[in-house]
Amino acid sequence: MERVNETYIREAIGLANLNALRIALYQQTGLEELATMSVEIYRRENSPLELPVLAKQHHARVVELAVEYLMKGDVKKAPIPSFAQARRLMELFENESPNELSAHYAYEDLAFEDFSRQASWTHKPAEKALQNFEVIVVGAGFSAIVAAIQLQSLGINFRIIERQADFGGTWQLNDYPEARVDISSFIYQYKFVRNYPWKHYFAPREELKEYVNHVVKKYDLRRFATFNTTVTDARWNEETSTWQLRTKDAHGNAENIESQVVFAASGLFSTARLPDIKGIESYRGEMFHTTDWNHDYDYTGKRVALIGTGCTGSQLLRDLAGKAADVKVFQRTANWVMPVPNYRNQVPEQLRWLMDNMPYYVNWYCYSMHTAQMRQQPIQELDREWQAQGGVINEKNDKMRDQLARMVQKMVGDRIDLAEKLTPDFAPLSRRLVIDNEFFASLQRDNVELLTNGIREFTPTGIVSADGTEREFDLVVLAAGFQTERYLHPVDYVGRDGRRLNDLWGKDGARAYLTMTLPGYPNFFIFYGPNAAVRAGSFHSWVEIFSRYICNLLTEMIERKATTVELREDVYEDYNARLNDGMQDMLWEHENGGGGSYYINEHGRSTNTMPWRMEQFYGWTRKPDFEEFIFK
Repeated sequence: MERVNETYIREAIGLANLNALRIALYQQTGLEELATMSVEIYRRENSPLELPVLAKQHHARVVELAVEYLMKGDVKKAPIPSFAQARRLMELFENESPNELSAHYAYEDLAFEDFSRQASWTHKPAEKALQNFEVIVVGAGFSAIVAAIQLQSLGINFRIIERQADFGGTWQLNDYPEARVDISSFIYQYKFVRNYPWKHYFAPREELKEYVNHVVKKYDLRRFATFNTTVTDARWNEETSTWQLRTKDAHGNAENIESQVVFAASGLFSTARLPDIKGIESYRGEMFHTTDWNHDYDYTGKRVALIGTGCTGSQLLRDLAGKAADVKVFQRTANWVMPVPNYRNQVPEQLRWLMDNMPYYVNWYCYSMHTAQMRQQPIQELDREWQAQGGVINEKNDKMRDQLARMVQKMVGDRIDLAEKLTPDFAPLSRRLVIDNEFFASLQRDNVELLTNGIREFTPTGIVSADGTEREFDLVVLAAGFQTERYLHPVDYVGRDGRRLNDLWGKDGARAYLTMTLPGYPNFFIFYGPNAAVRAGSFHSWVEIFSRYICNLLTEMIERKATTVELREDVYEDYNARLNDGMQDMLWEHENGGGGSYYINEHGRSTNTMPWRMEQFYGWTRKPDFEEFIFK
């Protein structure tokens, strides 16, 4: 332990989550006084998150006990708790016992072990038996990285093919100014890379790239990757029971690849959405999408148009407003915007010291965010009784809507015109909440104007609004987001008997079984596929779970000495029928995704979210049911 004085320790504790600190201290000391302390449920105004927090009457006592403990120095870490012991600690943290499946998920998420979600063999075959077996991983983002690590640990050969120049996925693609993650860095991370020293509470793009490189280097993955290479064709060969892939690199060189298995890990945010506006091709000024930022173009003192005010556009505005002479913001749909504490702040060194030196504190600090996500789930569900009494969604959601509306009015002050333009006409969480990166403040600058009357057309020098007003611009920034409904784009994977994705998806959009597998597609697995946005739990936790599920199907196939594993058609149909039924009780389709968003496709169906609560979906994906698949 790094020796520090009492003042420093008190400063560190003053920055801590005291409930997390209490549980970590109890885990280390077994002091029963800590177990008897009460907790309260705190909900920050304008936020959907409810947090179990330590009751105020216990704060001073926990601080004193923690100071006394940490002043001793040379703290030895207590043994890893069993599942039963950890579940008891969860109960103390929340003052209620999590159900069995939630507790198992949380036990993995607490990451007491090095890799709690590692795939495994039952009877590992000899190395020689795996020599000619290979998996092609398409993509090099977070899903592909964990897939590669799983395959590496199993001793299965693999190769990563990525159309971009490096690892990172969406964080390689999106390098626009102000780009940063909009959920806490401490849950936007793999659980098997423990206590990474984040510099920011919400990591900017540059730091996320550092994190990616850290993981890639730790597991020596770069030697398995081929960059600047696009998969142009992928077809199942029934005679050889292999996938035949064709690729093309940046120089136009083609390669034919044969592989037993394909992992499609291209991700949800890989294909930019370009606005379909009359005359856009005639514009002669500078114009680029946020995924293709021109860093050589200096917009200082320029006239700038920003099209789009979703997560990207609202995040970017701060930088544009601070440099450009004039910014016109074209908004089609208002979003619910939520301020978040510490959004732009660095993690203080004292808190970093506490995470490094108080055993298990960081585990329970991350757990606190998990519990908040779990408590968010009911806000997404339609309450029919509440609606019958005149409510819109449910009591909590309607209350949150009122709070957010009042917050908009507060943030814009006497700008009544802005309040009207910035107040959505749909329920919160029916489309993604936008985190406030000084968005409201930027809109109130003298050089910024919010326009909401639509765009009629582009001219060679600017944009004509729906009311006929023409404005000239030096730069147009397209912050129109992604074509999230185009899963696996641009590859048209062709399965058994010439089956194409459109054969499965042409009716109402992309579907899969448990987001990962398709009938008629042997040895083909999707990472973060259709309806993969689980309603709680972190993204990285879920790609770990998906990778375990998929790799355990793979090891079962190999151990059976089968050459193929394929989802049963009836399993696919039954699952998607249940998904359709479940969506009737959720707000996304009820609210049409807040007027259309990446939650809802052109058919009015959600291909991104799912109706089931986290614990139920975890129960289905914790391990594969081999009876649902055909092994040959």
